[in-house]
Amino acid sequence: MEDTPRKRPRRAQIANFGAGPGTLHPAVLAELAQQIEDYEGSGVSLLEMSHRTSMGPVQSTLVSASSAVRKLLKVPDSYEVLWMQGGGHGQFSAVPLNLLGNKKSADFVDTGIWTHRAMDEASKYCQVRIAARTEDNARIPPVSSWDLSDDSAYVHICLNDTISGLEFLDDPDIGDKLLVADCTSTLLSRPVRVERYAALYCASGKNLGPAGVCLLIVRRSVLGRARPDTPMVLNWQLAAETSPVPCLVNTPPVFAVWACKLVLEQMLKDFGDMDVVEQRVRRRAAKIYDVIDRSSGFYVNVIEGKFRSQTTLCFTFGADKDFKREWDGSITSKVQKTELEEKFTEQAGAHGMMELQGHPAFGGIRVCLYNALADEAVDRLVTFMEAFHQKHGPA
Repeated sequence: MEDTPRKRPRRAQIANFGAGPGTLHPAVLAELAQQIEDYEGSGVSLLEMSHRTSMGPVQSTLVSASSAVRKLLKVPDSYEVLWMQGGGHGQFSAVPLNLLGNKKSADFVDTGIWTHRAMDEASKYCQVRIAARTEDNARIPPVSSWDLSDDSAYVHICLNDTISGLEFLDDPDIGDKLLVADCTSTLLSRPVRVERYAALYCASGKNLGPAGVCLLIVRRSVLGRARPDTPMVLNWQLAAETSPVPCLVNTPPVFAVWACKLVLEQMLKDFGDMDVVEQRVRRRAAKIYDVIDRSSGFYVNVIEGKFRSQTTLCFTFGADKDFKREWDGSITSKVQKTELEEKFTEQAGAHGMMELQGHPAFGGIRVCLYNALADEAVDRLVTFMEAFHQKHGPA
């Protein structure tokens, strides 16, 4: 007797809470699907068109994507908006290569694993100084306590650590020192005071769009400091100075930029500005944290309130407090899950809520609330978490 074919779930039934790649807006996917083969009636795909055609469809896509970034984030005219390749990890190297100049060190505020990854790359080119680090992995020390060196070329921060769920919810003011931020998992969740930064970079795969490109917003006045051995694909000045539009040093990642453009334009249509986006982001995160805080220790989040991530919400189970995990130092390793973690993700998955596991190398549960996730999905998860607590909590 043949097995009964499994009924394929409709996309509307699935909620992707994954840390990345994140879910995409249905209208963006529909537009990509409609235009992928025959772009705007041209008879060919945008992916087949030359990026060298002056202000042709590819160059126009780059310009439109950058314009949407400027409008949403209110990027000052004194900044370049660039679409780089190599992801966030590429910028871990690009930052020191482009900003060190004649200095030999850089300062870092250590807020977790992604800071460590950035430091590891920077250490190939300069001395790495830890100017501050998280307190009890629960709070970020105030700027006034940071040990910043005049001998360092820049100060690097990660605005949101997706593994711990620790976030800068304000933009630090460090005066005339050069501040650089990895904002991969938090950009487009709140307004950003761009003028406080020398550079911000955001790999796609979260709020920005599908993986494949890294957005760089950089102050023009810091360009021109690149080391002579900087690879041309990581050289910010070279990317900024191509003509007639930036980012033509080599063939740009056309599909990724196109998709990001559609995401950004959809945000402008749906929300208009980042103040509206932030209100929605805060409202949705509050619903999840409320369930955690009302659970009498069944769900545990150790982050101090004003540093709790609004996009990557992490928690464990109080019953697992004595469960020991050993991390081998590799970001690709997988640690053992607890019984409650297994039950939570399995039962959530049966209800169409996917990718709720914490980072494979660290365990726990992680709820990622990127912009394209429907409000209904958040409410569905709240209901599930309350029911799971009732079923598996203390009698």
